[in-house]
Amino acid sequence: MFILRMFTLPGGTMIDDANQEGHQVIPVLLLFRWASLAPALIVGLLSPAAAPLTGWVLLALAAITAVISLRHHSLNRRLQQTPWLLVIDLALSAIAIALTGGVVSAFYFHALSPILAAAFFFKIRGGLVTALAFTPLYISAVLFAQRQPIAQPIVAVPSSIELYLGLTQLFTVYLIAVTFGYSARLLETLRRQTGRLVKASQHLAQSNMELEHMNQQLRLVQSLTLSLQSAVEPVEMQKVLLNGLVKEMGYRSAAVALSDSEAALVSWMRRQRNDEIQNAFQDDAFDLRRAKESPLEQAVRTRRFVPADAQTPPTGDRMLDQWLGFERAYVVAPLHLRGNWIGVLLVETDEAEAPVESKLTPLALIVNHASVALGSLRLCIERTQRLATEEVRNRIAADIHDSVSQHLFGLAYGLNACNQLLEQQPEATAQVKAQLADLEPLAFAALHQMRSAILGLAPGGLDSRRLVAGLRKHMASLCIGRTITFDVQVTPAFDRWPLSLRHELLLIAQEGVANIARHASACYARLAIEERNGGVVVHIEDDGVGFDPAQAAIVDGVGLDGIRRRVERLGGHFDHETQPGEGVRLHIEIPLQHTGVSA
Repeated sequence: MFILRMFTLPGGTMIDDANQEGHQVIPVLLLFRWASLAPALIVGLLSPAAAPLTGWVLLALAAITAVISLRHHSLNRRLQQTPWLLVIDLALSAIAIALTGGVVSAFYFHALSPILAAAFFFKIRGGLVTALAFTPLYISAVLFAQRQPIAQPIVAVPSSIELYLGLTQLFTVYLIAVTFGYSARLLETLRRQTGRLVKASQHLAQSNMELEHMNQQLRLVQSLTLSLQSAVEPVEMQKVLLNGLVKEMGYRSAAVALSDSEAALVSWMRRQRNDEIQNAFQDDAFDLRRAKESPLEQAVRTRRFVPADAQTPPTGDRMLDQWLGFERAYVVAPLHLRGNWIGVLLVETDEAEAPVESKLTPLALIVNHASVALGSLRLCIERTQRLATEEVRNRIAADIHDSVSQHLFGLAYGLNACNQLLEQQPEATAQVKAQLADLEPLAFAALHQMRSAILGLAPGGLDSRRLVAGLRKHMASLCIGRTITFDVQVTPAFDRWPLSLRHELLLIAQEGVANIARHASACYARLAIEERNGGVVVHIEDDGVGFDPAQAAIVDGVGLDGIRRRVERLGGHFDHETQPGEGVRLHIEIPLQHTGVSA
């Protein structure tokens, strides 16, 4: 039977032979068409009288069936343009019936093949239309066989039986058309439902892939968020952010900068896919006013993401754009927290066109978490700095009140007593000199207390570099007119220690320097502050006159006693070694974990 790719019946039904059941039915219909020729072959063998004509008809139909089997693709295209060519097949079947006995023709089953094809491919309506078209052809063929018998019938059949057989055969034609047409419609419905299920399955699979991708990105966001929360410095947070965007989320490159003021970006860092993190942009402080009408300026001004293609410079500054090195589309994302501008993030994608908003959801999550992390850390740092400044001010005020003010009061009281003594006894110069000698340590003590306070308030705070410079200056001011070599060594770990501990170490060192300058008559002095075994170790030594250890109690009153008291308040240990003419060596150990100290 002719195989149709697409066929339109009067009702407008469209049939596509590319569907699955069409490919399965075609071999069945061709097999039925060939098998329907078998009765004619058997009749030719059993009835020699009917064999000649039956044989010629059989050969003709076999040839037509062979052509259809070999050329069904081209015939399909032809029938798609002219569907009613199917009538030719019906007419040929009717002629075969007319020439070979009518109701007793051996080609009746062959005449059913176009009915079956129409029912399978065109459903009930197509089968009924084909059956209606075949009915007059069949009746004409039967009447022609009765009135003009060309071949001898296989068996002689009475007229009443012929009528019965004819009606039965016509009924069979309609029954086949309806039965197989309904089955074909069920198959078509099943195919459509299967197609819908396949589409739904594909849609679910696509949705599942998208959800899995989103889930993976969310896991990366969560991991990156935890890493950001564990960072304790802005630089560390910037590195974590860039590594997460490039290594984990697969962006081509990324850059981040932090705001220093209302119109400046500092701390620039960049990470490319096949490169390490770089923060060597030579113009570190970038004035945002230089980026007018650029994606960077637009993102900061509108506080929204600004996607851009590779042809649009991100900042408008030639040097900065070259340093960023974006070759593909990118996104500029501002970092804000509670209305405060934190910085800006620039992310380069692998796409040529600017990314659409729907693809920026994972990046938006990262930006939100990064803004919170960096903003919260900035607030914590600012608060810590304010608290540290307040603590230093309170401590210096306490130092001035407890030590400097008392020293100055004693100095003023002693000077007043000297004036009164000179007024009452002008000849008592020896007593005045002795009194002034006693007042000299008070003046020096007040001096180094004030210098320690000034050093603590200096811009940048108290660090190892400032400590070394301050101690050398203090020694030089106390040894005017004398030459002394003073070696100062302070471990870099000093900068990490609590501010209160650093301040106490400054006071201890200044008292040690004052003792050397006033009493040692030394040519060489050394002071070292080290970190050892979880604690702080301070060495102070000189090559001066030294003193008798038996007179340590008397000497302590001169200066060592103040050092001892400070060390004991810090929970530490103080020891000294000396002999007359062999200088003095002080050894101090303080537990590093001790932070709650006071002067």
